[in-house]
Amino acid sequence: MISYKNTAKEIADSGIDMAIIPLGSVEQHSSHLPIGTDVMLAEAIAEGVAERIDALLLPTIPISTCYEHKGVKGSVCMRPITFYQMLQDIVLCLRDQGIKKVAVVLGHGGIFVAGPAIRELNALYDDLQVVLVQTESGVADTKAFLENKKIEIHAGESETSLMLYLHGELVNKELMLQNDFDPEYPQSMLNQAPLTKISKTGAWGMPSLATREKGEKVFKCMIDNALHYIEEAFKICPEDKW
Repeated sequence: MISYKNTAKEIADSGIDMAIIPLGSVEQHSSHLPIGTDVMLAEAIAEGVAERIDALLLPTIPISTCYEHKGVKGSVCMRPITFYQMLQDIVLCLRDQGIKKVAVVLGHGGIFVAGPAIRELNALYDDLQVVLVQTESGVADTKAFLENKKIEIHAGESETSLMLYLHGELVNKELMLQNDFDPEYPQSMLNQAPLTKISKTGAWGMPSLATREKGEKVFKCMIDNALHYIEEAFKICPEDKW
């Protein structure tokens, strides 16, 4: 696997023409998960993909947009326009080096601006093929391994299971049993109020149902899904696409 841990010579000699950019977020994850949960998950998923594909794995970008956690100490974000320009600058820098295929692996579901930024890059640069890989843990295929069939978007059964599998030592197993929150509101309410105003626990889901075994199954499913999506996206994303 070629990554940011390799030398410039090793990267040049590899002949790779694709890069993987993991995107995370530093934000509250209730009282049982670390604020760097999305960073760790994005990094692990991107690494799992990079181990099975010929691409340069770049470091995870830890800070993104998380207005939905505004006001909670330790939750750090930037304005969407800042993130938009930063992501485009990175991709265009790679393009100048001859790396014209890029998979952006999203480890935080709230980076809505990533989609428009990537759409514009694909529209304006015919030699670029940029794919946005959504990896948020509540996707349909992973639901087969989970007990809670309702919408989970934050620090619930799936994310907590993933962290139990990947970084179990960082999960407060006592508090995860106390932080369940089954919302009466749709996710769109986060456009009006921060999550912590809606959920008294800071979670949106059922962390009490989490297990390490579920996390392992969900993680492997997410890697397979990401690889399949990247392959399919590049098939329909030719150089003359626009």
